[in-house]
Amino acid sequence: MKRKTMSYVMSGALSISILGSAHTIVAAEGPATSVTKTEASSLKYKEGLQIKKIRDFSDIVYEQAEQFGIDTNGKDFEAVAKEVREAKMKQQAETYGISHKDKDYQTLTQEVRQAQQQAKAMR
Repeated sequence: MKRKTMSYVMSGALSISILGSAHTIVAAEGPATSVTKTEASSLKYKEGLQIKKIRDFSDIVYEQAEQFGIDTNGKDFEAVAKEVREAKMKQQAETYGISHKDKDYQTLTQEVRQAQQQAKAMR
């Protein structure tokens, strides 16, 4: 009886290991000839047929800088991004009624986070 159970367990383990390696055998045969859905969508982006324009992060930061009225002439990307972050934080502070005058970015960030947590706790 014990020998029969052991043979069932071993045959099950062997069949699972064979099925587990089946996808590696298929992958070793070479690339598939049909185009998958993700490949088709990436081909659209390669050929410029996408619906929405692909935007770079720097483009987004410069647009936000323009919205906040930040001058970007003669400044590198990191300086502009820092000013945008600070402007966003000041805007959030104003929504929570926190004064941002004479406060650095770190202090303002901590106060806004505390206000957000208090608002979340009140819900």
